[in-house]
Amino acid sequence: MTTHQQPSALLVTLSVLTGMLLTMCGMPDIPPEAATRVVSTATPRAPGSTTAVAVGATTLAQGTSDVPQPVDAGVAPDTVLVPAGNGVAAFRIGRTEVTNAQYAQCVAAGTCTAPVPYSDRCHYSNAVYAEHPVVCVTRAQAEEYAAWIGGTLPTDAQWTRACKGDDGRTYPWGEEAPDERLANFSIAGRQAGDLTAVGSYPAGASPYGVLDMAGNAPEWVQSDPGDGEQYIRGGAFFNNAADVVCSTRFQVGGANADLAVGFRVVAPAP
Repeated sequence: MTTHQQPSALLVTLSVLTGMLLTMCGMPDIPPEAATRVVSTATPRAPGSTTAVAVGATTLAQGTSDVPQPVDAGVAPDTVLVPAGNGVAAFRIGRTEVTNAQYAQCVAAGTCTAPVPYSDRCHYSNAVYAEHPVVCVTRAQAEEYAAWIGGTLPTDAQWTRACKGDDGRTYPWGEEAPDERLANFSIAGRQAGDLTAVGSYPAGASPYGVLDMAGNAPEWVQSDPGDGEQYIRGGAFFNNAADVVCSTRFQVGGANADLAVGFRVVAPAP
């Protein structure tokens, strides 16, 4: 296997990451060496249509409340087994990020609070995006949902293990450079697009079948024991190929930072 040099971890402040999230609105890419940048808060999106979308056992309807309304009880997100290795015990991890439809069930149950639409890319309030990853949640909100279904957020080490496997690969799928078959990311020569439905890139699965670990929505993780830093993993749809490798992480200023970020859940291995 060809060896590729891993890029260094990205350490960015909250204002820088917010600026990166607004590249979707036409702003230029923020260089890795940028220190801080002040940006304007995006105007919340207008309410969407009144269409209804069936997602598994759940139907979401966009009504006057502009919030997805689940009408059937849902199930916990599908998980896959990651075997023990590289100093990490075996665990199960969400095959995909938690979707708007799944998160809406927790909101309806009164345990979770709805995401705040800091950007018009949040999409939680539009049922057309029911199968897209829920974003614009704080880490505390992500932890509330994880606890509601009996899990936790992955640790930084668990997330890395699920992405790199035993061979320490550069990308979840191996060493091949990413393209439009493998991940949702920003390809040179075209404007960054948008979030896509979870599981849209099956060819980009990790060694254990975990999807969307490169690009699409970045993900909250726990801090590892002894490390008090707060990290977001996986890169985003507006990041370039160098920033959607398994080793990429974004450091943020606090666990409750409000960003257009999603998450997945882990549980103990059976």
